[in-house]
Amino acid sequence: MTTLKDAIEDLLNNRQLTAAEAVDRHFGPDFRQRTNGTWGDRATFLARISDFRDVVEHATITVLDELGDADRYAERHVIDLLKRDGGRIRQEIYVFATRDPDGRFARIEETTLMLEQQEMPEAT
Repeated sequence: MTTLKDAIEDLLNNRQLTAAEAVDRHFGPDFRQRTNGTWGDRATFLARISDFRDVVEHATITVLDELGDADRYAERHVIDLLKRDGGRIRQEIYVFATRDPDGRFARIEETTLMLEQQEMPEAT
């Protein structure tokens, strides 16, 4: 069974996998995600991850809490994103999810809390 940390590692840090391969590894064919109240389907998720890979240099995930029970999964983590332009974003993320029979995520509902955002100053 996949975990969110494993999924994020493959999605953002494992550049030996394409974004589509990473999504296929951890997310089922009917995957849906709701982030801060907005729903998206698997195609929307893949497009967002592909764009995100262009911006993010490296992601560090610190799992704070994690619980799995049959097909149910809950997790809370802090993600520290180092952007290619030198900026940095830190968020705390709360997740409730279900997995499909093969252990991949079928649905994720998450809420994010911005902890820190540093943009690189404009060059003069």
